[in-house]
Amino acid sequence: MSRPPTPAPPQPARETLHRWLLAGGIFAVLLFFFSPSWGAFSLWSRVPEMSGMLEVRRGVSVLEQVAHPGAEIADPLHRVIQWRLLFPLVGHVLHLPVPLFFGLAYAGVLAALAFVVTLLRRRGVAWRDCAFATVALGAGSWVFVSTGWLGYWDAWLALGLLVTAFARDRRWMWAACLWAPWADERFVLAAPLALLCRWILAYTEEPTQRFDWVREFLVPGVLLAAFAGVRLGVLAHQSTSGATLTGYLGSQDFLNAPLSRIVLGVWDGLRAAWLWVGAAVFLLWRHGPAVLRPAAWLLAGVVLVIIAAGLATAQDYSRSMTMVLPVAVLGLLLAFRFAAQTRWLSHALAIAAAAALLLPAHHVMNDRVNPIFYLYRELAALDIPPRVAMPEIHELQAIHEMERGEYAAAEADLTLAIKLSANPASPAKQRGILLASQGRWADALRDFSTMVEYDPTNPDAWFMRAQAQLATGKPAAARSDLDRALALAPAGWSARPDVTRFLAKLNRTL
Repeated sequence: MSRPPTPAPPQPARETLHRWLLAGGIFAVLLFFFSPSWGAFSLWSRVPEMSGMLEVRRGVSVLEQVAHPGAEIADPLHRVIQWRLLFPLVGHVLHLPVPLFFGLAYAGVLAALAFVVTLLRRRGVAWRDCAFATVALGAGSWVFVSTGWLGYWDAWLALGLLVTAFARDRRWMWAACLWAPWADERFVLAAPLALLCRWILAYTEEPTQRFDWVREFLVPGVLLAAFAGVRLGVLAHQSTSGATLTGYLGSQDFLNAPLSRIVLGVWDGLRAAWLWVGAAVFLLWRHGPAVLRPAAWLLAGVVLVIIAAGLATAQDYSRSMTMVLPVAVLGLLLAFRFAAQTRWLSHALAIAAAAALLLPAHHVMNDRVNPIFYLYRELAALDIPPRVAMPEIHELQAIHEMERGEYAAAEADLTLAIKLSANPASPAKQRGILLASQGRWADALRDFSTMVEYDPTNPDAWFMRAQAQLATGKPAAARSDLDRALALAPAGWSARPDVTRFLAKLNRTL
């Protein structure tokens, strides 16, 4: 007899509320210990030219998708996301404001944490142990990326895999197989592992029930095969730039990195939650039903295959480990089933949670490692821009470019320095001089006016604007600016050769 979906028993409203409150509290703790780069987000919103920063670069491409779903992505690094259309379509259809749209990733984190809490509470896990377990599971790359990099939907990938593995009602699993691949194609790669976890847990908890292979495995398999047919068959030929999934993978050598970085990437994917991945294999082999003991080796083998596939098909090593997350949750559930009465479990949960929060965390890619910092450090960074956002750096670079005759590059750097600077008087002066040397006096007048606005006690600012005023046919305004310069200037300033020459020229004009 086939096993029907197990209906969820009715829960008191207060229990449901407490689950969500616990998930929200854990989310807040994770954001404190592993803060997004609020400075990078703020900088990009103020200076769109800073879109090359790692934290926002994909966000630019995702906003292109929202505006034109299915269109070619301009950024070659992110063309692989062209058909990850679930959330861009949501944003497009609902006309979501940009902050609310990117906030969907945060909503995915909260939903995934709440789902984990629900799984544990349904099995009678105490609130304290539930909190420790969820912290360890949440302090991983799937949360760090979803909150710290705009345009990444890893939390929804994690939620889709967890629903596939552990949802009581298989209809939720079928729904996940429909929507999750359109958020991230890696769902198709990781879904067999999630289904394996589903079978193991079902047999462990209800060994006398017959497993409904058709509804539990065949239906998801058909849905995933249909997605693969559409994605790799129909849509693969819609990319005129050749930015197909196979083309993207074929053009990259993702394993071209030191072994130490690869190992660090694997660790930082799940961090302390790797303890529960190991526990899943060990407990299944040691305490599971005899018929399931060979499944422990199968589970270990599939995990290793998924790890290898993730490393070989993505630049972001740590992100790829999200595909193993269902095994960590399975390990926790098996631990509470087979070792709930042992003293070591509560201690292990507390130690894993503490380690997850206190050990250094990183975004690990094949070409770089980016550390993740506490909230107070990222809030302090709002007032201390990174080197790439320092206007002085861009201004100095522009001066060197002008010396080499690279005027277009110099103008671009000075433009960026003006936008980045709280007081743009200095880069505005440099750009004004550059534009004046090219005879673009109207544009130079704009920059010298900026210089006057931000440095009104500088006689040279008024003097330079006076020259631009005269060059654009405004002798009266030039005279007014020069008089202001003379009033502010120190003794002897008016005797400078450039000032005397300009004064004589102005007098001839008037």
